[in-house]
Amino acid sequence: MKHEAKRRRFAAGLLIAAALLLTAALAGLYIWHHIRLRKEAHILESRGYRYAAADGGYALGCYTSGNDAGAYQIIAISGMGISDASIQYRTMCGSLSADYLFVSMDRAGCGISVDTKTPQTVQQIVADYRTALKNVNIEPPYVLLPYAEGGVYAAYWESLYPDEIAGVCFLDCTVLSGEPPEPVPTASLRAKHLLAAFGAARLSKAQLPNGYSAAEQLYARFLRIRSTASSAQISEMELFPENCQTAYESLVQNDIPKLYLNAGTRYTEDMVKPYLEQLGSCEYLEIPADSAVYMQKPMQCAVLLTRFLSGLDES
Repeated sequence: MKHEAKRRRFAAGLLIAAALLLTAALAGLYIWHHIRLRKEAHILESRGYRYAAADGGYALGCYTSGNDAGAYQIIAISGMGISDASIQYRTMCGSLSADYLFVSMDRAGCGISVDTKTPQTVQQIVADYRTALKNVNIEPPYVLLPYAEGGVYAAYWESLYPDEIAGVCFLDCTVLSGEPPEPVPTASLRAKHLLAAFGAARLSKAQLPNGYSAAEQLYARFLRIRSTASSAQISEMELFPENCQTAYESLVQNDIPKLYLNAGTRYTEDMVKPYLEQLGSCEYLEIPADSAVYMQKPMQCAVLLTRFLSGLDES
């Protein structure tokens, strides 16, 4: 009996020791990861990334390039889960830098933006954009440049606050039809969110888009690590069907000039045209692409965007 009790105490001691070692290892990993995050944030800030206080009481990451005295401020509105939009848009928007100010404002939980548990409704997201832009002295009129799901927020914005918007160029954006999309499962993202706190994303060797310089690859990696499965991104995905419905019900036909570039991977012309009629004053063009059109066909997009902006100047 004494032997048996001894073995049990020994086994229990081993389990306790293993648990303590694991706890210490996780604590060390957590501290190391967050020290790295602070260092990486300093590097990004030294390269022009900054913070802007948003409507929800947190800060959004902001990156600007081009002409501060330009005729318009071009506001990029990325698709869901894109953390390095400031780099992705570079090739398309680089040729516009002499005449316009390009602004990449990441939503909560993306890029260097602060994460939050505030529900990411379409109302909150648009309020965050509007407040953050004004807090860094970027005033209307804006030309919105949304991609994919970002088009939902652009449509809501220009419908409710038309006086702030000079034009909208939709890059293969979500089409609102009154039938919200199916909910996106987020259980796996919640597990990733827990692991992300300990730097699990640093183990990922996710393929970066072609054309990134060595520096841009580094910055993109920093931005992606910071925003892996953030609470705000999960909230945005969960609320996306509701956001689509809210935006659709808020649509107001107006005469703000718009351009819709369709890559043809998700929607046919027949699917897009009724939506554009609801928006009003929207030209439709096709640029076939099987991935992000502004990255796969940046020069074609830049030419059409330049033409669109020149038309705004004339009007």
